[in-house]
Amino acid sequence: MTSSPITRLQAKQPLQSYASKGIKGIATVPGDKSISHRALMLSSQALGITHISGLLEGEDVLNTASALRLLGVTIERKPDHAWEVHGVGIGGLCESPDVLDMGNSGTSTRLLMGLVSPYPFTTFFTGDDSLRKRPMGRVITPLTQMGAQFVARTANTLPLAVVGTQDPMPITYRLPVASAQVKSAILLAALNTPGTTTVIEPELTRDHTENMLISLGIEVKTSTTSEGKRAISLTGQQPQKPANREIIVPADPSSAAFLVVAALICKESQITIGNICINPLRVGLFATLKEMGAKLVFCNERIVAGELVADLEVSSSILKGVVVPAERAPSMIDEYPILAVAAAFAKGTTVMHGLSELRVKESDRLSAILQALAACGVKANVEGDTLTVTGETLPKGGATVATHYDHRIAMSFLVFGMASRDPVIVDDAAAIATSFPHFTPLMNQLGARITPPYTHGRIAREPLVIAIDGPAASGKGTLARRIAEHLDLEYLDTGSLYRAVGMKLVYAGKDPKSEADALEAARSIDVEDLANPRLRQERIGTAASIVSSFPTVRQALLEFQRNFVLSGKGAVLDGRDIGTVVCPDADFKFFITATLYARAKRRHKELEGQGIEVIFESVLDDLRERDERDEKRSIAPMKPADDAFIIDSSSHEATEVFDIVRQVVERKYPPSAA
Repeated sequence: MTSSPITRLQAKQPLQSYASKGIKGIATVPGDKSISHRALMLSSQALGITHISGLLEGEDVLNTASALRLLGVTIERKPDHAWEVHGVGIGGLCESPDVLDMGNSGTSTRLLMGLVSPYPFTTFFTGDDSLRKRPMGRVITPLTQMGAQFVARTANTLPLAVVGTQDPMPITYRLPVASAQVKSAILLAALNTPGTTTVIEPELTRDHTENMLISLGIEVKTSTTSEGKRAISLTGQQPQKPANREIIVPADPSSAAFLVVAALICKESQITIGNICINPLRVGLFATLKEMGAKLVFCNERIVAGELVADLEVSSSILKGVVVPAERAPSMIDEYPILAVAAAFAKGTTVMHGLSELRVKESDRLSAILQALAACGVKANVEGDTLTVTGETLPKGGATVATHYDHRIAMSFLVFGMASRDPVIVDDAAAIATSFPHFTPLMNQLGARITPPYTHGRIAREPLVIAIDGPAASGKGTLARRIAEHLDLEYLDTGSLYRAVGMKLVYAGKDPKSEADALEAARSIDVEDLANPRLRQERIGTAASIVSSFPTVRQALLEFQRNFVLSGKGAVLDGRDIGTVVCPDADFKFFITATLYARAKRRHKELEGQGIEVIFESVLDDLRERDERDEKRSIAPMKPADDAFIIDSSSHEATEVFDIVRQVVERKYPPSAA
């Protein structure tokens, strides 16, 4: 058995979330996961090439693409993040030469089991530890009635083999529980089954499969039974004409849910999330949040690829507890973890009925939610399939939450930590990549503070941020590097940022005087650019001087610096406005100064050491001019922050200044005795 191209790291990836001062901005969340799976699978059954844009590029969906390739479907990812599927048509799949490793995706597994069951070959399925514990019996039962055979473990779990049939039979199947996955598996099997197959739903479930089949030219009939239930019928082996098609995957409401709740519970928040799928069978959470008092508005409603989409505007709200009826569960089954977080911050009690389906998700989500809430100091209990949460204005938090490798538990309790009194750690955030690969940087860009837990000494705490400012040749750069190395923090030479922008422009053959090009370059730089030896070239310095005058470039580099601070275990930054503008909330702010004469002597000695002959008086005049420019700047003139430690280094060696700063930091955060 070969491994999946997407493999789970064995080491856990903990993250810690701290109170946010507000979630603000315009955000784009990944493409809808349910629709992304179906876009790949159903495009494989349509003759011709289907161009897919907006596809979620998370691990689950990538595993679907890998499995389809093994089944003989050509799938290509284009440079512009678009995908092309060369459909083989109904009945055109081939036997896989290898085991289909579905990673963590239950949706991929159950739907593909349906797709391959009416083929006269055997297909083997496996997955990661979590997926191998999830039940497949509810799919095996109807597919067996259609003629397929299964070889599975005693509890009908993976790994298993689907022994397809050459003579599939149509069925009428009444779902014992509402499940879009089981319904879709049957409809996918029906595609290559002669006759008409009908699925009857006890309650309405997501209809993405039906919508997409119709958009691809497959006839699907929907009717109402005498009992008032919905019946979906599909006649198999429908004739097709080759055609090229386009599918636009709207943004995932289940992913948007985390941003929505974060904006609701964090004070002074206001965000807009674009192009969200608001299929009526997917908006149960939004309806519930509105009942709780959420300021949530749908704007610019429109139809995209057969699905209703809209932009969401959300702002901070005072929430109240509500009762969520069981019949709403199918429309929001994936959103109960984040709803439980919203309920924890709501006034009163929220009662959620009909949650039995949560027992068979990536984890036993119902138990995982209950344990996480209790760890964070929230009163909650479960009776049967009902979850009750008693909220309060400011829950304690301050816990480490066990995620059980469940992406929705991880993201939900990172959101919890954004508004709780004390930070929250999730023990493993690795699973987030299955559905929302850029969750952490996106949230941080909007105002969250989510980082790997940082331990200075033995106490886990928020990433340590040290700002070191001062005039040229004061010794701040040397100090910053030594402090960063001593405390095992990242170091950012902010003085190289404009040079990096200039370098990008010069080596791309672009004009540094073009603000648009300069802004594009500023948004594209990364930390590796700051170590490029080309930065010291004279023409790069000239370009840097030009681009530094553009306000848009200054703002982009300000965002770069702030994101750098949030990206790891902590950081030391040096410059001329770090403590006043870039990191006004830094843990420590130092302003290193010295007399003009002392600084000139240092710079002269440094240049001589580099073999550069220069007159001392010219160095002195140059520093004097730079000081005057820095002090008279209209934007962020050089000055110490009000709460900065001011150190005059005129009569101190570099080692002495380092010891002074080290002692200040370690008085507050002593190093580990170990």
